[in-house]
Amino acid sequence: MSKEETDLATHVEICAIRYEGIERKFEAIEQRLNKVESDINAIKHQMHAGFSDIKLLLEKQNNARFVQIVATFGTITAAIVAVIGYIITH
Repeated sequence: MSKEETDLATHVEICAIRYEGIERKFEAIEQRLNKVESDINAIKHQMHAGFSDIKLLLEKQNNARFVQIVATFGTITAAIVAVIGYIITH
């Protein structure tokens, strides 16, 4: 039989040492999880910023396309009016 099996005080000391080791491991795991959580939050913020930039670019592109369509329609309308005016005068 070992001394731990026969002496309660020795057993208590060994258990205390074991629990300290377990606590240190839990603290290390908690620190790692906190780091992972902060990294995930940072990535989430970067993604939101990136999506905002993409949304802004798409809105600008849509606005430019609308202006182009209006300008083309205006040019076609002016050409039709000119042709009608030419036909009426001749």
